[in-house]
Amino acid sequence: MKLNKRYSRSIRENLSFYVSATILTITTLCLYFIMNMAGVGVDDFGNRFFESQHVEDANFSTYMPISETEAKELEEKYDIELDIQSYIHLEHEGTTARLFKKPERIDLYQVTVGEDAKNRDEVVISEGYAVENKVQIGDFITMGDKKYKVTGFFQRPDYLYMIRNEDDAYKNVTTFYLAYVVDEEFDSLGPANVNYLVRYNKDNEKDFRKYVNDTYFMRDYHASGENMRIYMVTMQADLFIIMSYLILAIMPLFAVVLVSIIISRKVKSEQKMIGTLTALGYRKGQLMRHYAGFAMIPGVLGGIIGIIISTVFAQKFGELGLQDYEPMRIECHMDPFVAVLGIIVPTIMYVIAALLSVNKLLKKDTVEMLNGTAAKSNANLKKMLVGKKISFRIKYALRSLIGNPARSFVVLLGIFMGSYIFLLGFSFLDGMNYTGKHMAKEMGTYDRQYVLGELLTDNEYGGQGMLMAQVENAEGKYYSIIGTTDNNPYLNLKDTSGNSVSLENGYYITSVIAQLKNVKVGDEMTVYNPLSMEEFKFNVSGIVNNDMQSAIYLNEDEACKILGMNQVAYNVILSDKELDIPKELVLETIYAADSEEQFNNMTGQMDIMIYLVIILGGVICVASIYVAVNMLVTENRGSISMLKVLGYDNRKINRIVLRVNHILLPIGIILSVPCVFVTVDFFFSYLAEWIGTLVQTYIAPQSYVYTAIFTSISYFGSLLLVRRKVAKVDMVESLKDNRE
Repeated sequence: MKLNKRYSRSIRENLSFYVSATILTITTLCLYFIMNMAGVGVDDFGNRFFESQHVEDANFSTYMPISETEAKELEEKYDIELDIQSYIHLEHEGTTARLFKKPERIDLYQVTVGEDAKNRDEVVISEGYAVENKVQIGDFITMGDKKYKVTGFFQRPDYLYMIRNEDDAYKNVTTFYLAYVVDEEFDSLGPANVNYLVRYNKDNEKDFRKYVNDTYFMRDYHASGENMRIYMVTMQADLFIIMSYLILAIMPLFAVVLVSIIISRKVKSEQKMIGTLTALGYRKGQLMRHYAGFAMIPGVLGGIIGIIISTVFAQKFGELGLQDYEPMRIECHMDPFVAVLGIIVPTIMYVIAALLSVNKLLKKDTVEMLNGTAAKSNANLKKMLVGKKISFRIKYALRSLIGNPARSFVVLLGIFMGSYIFLLGFSFLDGMNYTGKHMAKEMGTYDRQYVLGELLTDNEYGGQGMLMAQVENAEGKYYSIIGTTDNNPYLNLKDTSGNSVSLENGYYITSVIAQLKNVKVGDEMTVYNPLSMEEFKFNVSGIVNNDMQSAIYLNEDEACKILGMNQVAYNVILSDKELDIPKELVLETIYAADSEEQFNNMTGQMDIMIYLVIILGGVICVASIYVAVNMLVTENRGSISMLKVLGYDNRKINRIVLRVNHILLPIGIILSVPCVFVTVDFFFSYLAEWIGTLVQTYIAPQSYVYTAIFTSISYFGSLLLVRRKVAKVDMVESLKDNRE
């Protein structure tokens, strides 16, 4: 007898198992491949684009202007590249155009569609805004009080993640865009705002920054590593790649464990065959290799099909990861290492499960295997409730559940996996929505925040002035430092216990800093003035309940002390209405309503990815429960046959056999809830390290309902698929042998 002849026959006899196990493997691996391809595609594009377009190492602004002659002298003195960047804000019907003067060497823009502006009535605009608002080449767009003909769309390396203000949390392509016109037209539009772009060639950043601050009085300094418009591209790539390996380690692991348990049980169900082969002289190594071959089928086949599917749809999958960015031209491809890993990981685990099961069986006596009693370790449990006067259905259900813990665990795991994925998808959306609705309350009651280009000592415009700047921590991360009066009417400063915070004395950090850095009241913190690079230490007096800003609140005098200022001044005005402030004095006007809009945009852009995860969750749930219940029917063919002999019809048998696991449905759903909370909390905490905003872990009540409904549909749908297996069991089965 040749063992290889058993492969085709066994596959035919167990086709439903191999199909469902393979589908389960394909589905879970596709999640891994999708995330990985998106991450690699974004990373490759970002690296190439940053290099070709000469992305900045930093940008900064000063209170004293740097002339072109002085800029050239600084370049020679410190061996750097320094560009002067001029820009103007032009408003029209609630939309802002940030119009730049064309750069010379740093942050070069690339026209991606159409052609560059050549005449004074022509303009090129950022592509993301054009796509979002359906602007076509040849259309006319109004900036300020003048119309321009759109000749092309462009991208620039420091705005691939299109946020209007440095402290915004999410992109804005609905009411904000970038633009370029010819230099003659730009110069005719009046005074422009100015900042500076720098690229370093040597390790002389600190010396350069200190000199510029001492000479020109720096207003702010933003390294590219802390500029969300730039680092979000790298962060998104890293996030997708990290998530792909987490998915490979966690999600397929659930499926692999599930399939491995089933393979183990299928091996045990063939103990008579293994005993026969042993009696015929087949060695242990031969048998282990033979059954390892069976176990490899769903792993290798699922991996190969998953690779083919992912490769065919690679570009579409990859573009799902670009919903938050400018329309980057990425090239998604399957990394050979990733492909091999995707096949090897599940296959090895399947094979290990089979080898361990065969090895365990082969330690039994051959006669026991021939009699089919070698793997019956739960015989006493299966005889439970003998003589008890309770319903046959209840007795059968309890024996099936408790007497077969591995099988019950497989069903529970399948339900858990489906519920976990469903709820995980909903929880991401809920967290974003909840944070967007509540963030304005934590930020304050103001409607507008005017960011000024000068330090003022007297306020003649109304509203409430305050001093706002940035400091660095030891890791180079930026915090906002906010100096204001204790009676600022526009700030709702409450501590984490809900008590009002007084800024008369002390330093108060926001709750997002406290959580990310594990800082408590009384702890000492060290920050650095990013302009002068001077060190400053303070003890935390309290924690302000604010997960939106990485900020330190204190009174004006202390803020000026940290920033090295000789007198109290302010550079921000808060107001609940529009103020008559000269345009040339205002760098930015930040609206409180923008914060919620940004998070709403984020949620909308995540929909496609979230719904994809939810759909895959349904497939995983159905497939995993199907293989588990299919195993239940297969292992109980004798009992089902006997019930038919006793006169039970298929409908009644389905109630007895298939309803056994109904109690596991609510248990699996309930168990998934805390696991989802832990996962989402970890994800949002990781994200907060990058964006400085801690998205709240929140699950809406309706999400629990939707999860329960979808999981139940998946569960009962899989039972419907198995019903035909019960109908095919012949009454003759019970006469073949006395199984139990």
